[in-house]
Amino acid sequence: MKYTHEFVNNAALICLLPLFTLAGALAAQTPSFARVGLQAGTSLKSVHLADFNGDGKLDIAAVTESDGVAVLLQTASGGYAAPVISPTAGLGSWGMAVGDFNHDGKLDVAVTNNLGNNVSILLGNGDGTFRIAACYSADLSPTAIVAADFNHDGHLDLAVVNGGSGDVTILLGKGDGTFRAGQSLFLGSSPTGAVSGDFNGDGIPDLAVTNGAMYSQVVAILLGNGDGTFRLAQSATVGIEPFSVAAGHFSEDGKTDLAVANLASNDVSVMTGNGDGTFQSGATYAAGDGPSGIAVGDFNLDGKLDLAVCGDVSGEVSVYLGNGDGTFQPARNFATGGYPTSIAVGDLYRSDRADIVTAGPEGIVVLRNTTRR
Repeated sequence: MKYTHEFVNNAALICLLPLFTLAGALAAQTPSFARVGLQAGTSLKSVHLADFNGDGKLDIAAVTESDGVAVLLQTASGGYAAPVISPTAGLGSWGMAVGDFNHDGKLDVAVTNNLGNNVSILLGNGDGTFRIAACYSADLSPTAIVAADFNHDGHLDLAVVNGGSGDVTILLGKGDGTFRAGQSLFLGSSPTGAVSGDFNGDGIPDLAVTNGAMYSQVVAILLGNGDGTFRLAQSATVGIEPFSVAAGHFSEDGKTDLAVANLASNDVSVMTGNGDGTFQSGATYAAGDGPSGIAVGDFNLDGKLDLAVCGDVSGEVSVYLGNGDGTFQPARNFATGGYPTSIAVGDLYRSDRADIVTAGPEGIVVLRNTTRR
């Protein structure tokens, strides 16, 4: 089962400068994208790409302002069907995580409810629809949510970032689609985003959490103990109001690195992993106004990871081409026609190219990767 894992008008072609960079023995082109708008409602919060009906094609799911999950199934022709919306049974639905929580081979979703202080679990029917949601308590104003097996029991667990209470709530999966309360770890400030990865090479999922309160400049690194609990390893300084974070191997040293979108300082901080669960401050790159979402992909087909950042004020996606050594080229900006707040990356059209999907007040926009090989 294929899925990717922490938003509308008619299509318009985005033209790019025909620049080239040398990547090893390959001439890697500057990426180009064609813009496609999709109808899925307005004021969408978060977006994810996953195969919700098991046909081998990536579908699009987004959290709606009406407290629902809208799923757009990909059609045989490569387009997308009208959205099917399943209610979350929550209030102020916001962030979303995707996974098979009950081991039935069908993808499920977990959604944070910012005004309800809880998490909705929607078990998938395998056709893009979901069963009636069940809710589990979190803490105050949950925003981001991450799914991983934190206690190594073979079941997916959840890490819920609570912006109002300044902590992270762990919900441990039982393997049948239900969850039990786990650790609550206080971080202070106002955490907004999170990503999971193995930061110290012990095979146990860890967490990086952005603290995005006014003038806060901290990313907390939480190392997993393997039993569903975490310990604070580092509070790293980045730009002002870090809002979202992505993980990837940006250099060839085999260590996981982090990239952070800083909402107030309008830039991106790169944190180079030491391989022991700590990170060094890397370069900072200018971004458009209000960088709110960040994702990783190879957009120019050179085998090196790049970054895509959406700006909810600038209305653009900024693409930073990776040099393969942990550094990136200056941003190349592409208009979305809206003000995106969330971003996801995946090979939507099975072309071995990384496409970009954004979600926001105007709905869903696809930037289809048309880079030539």
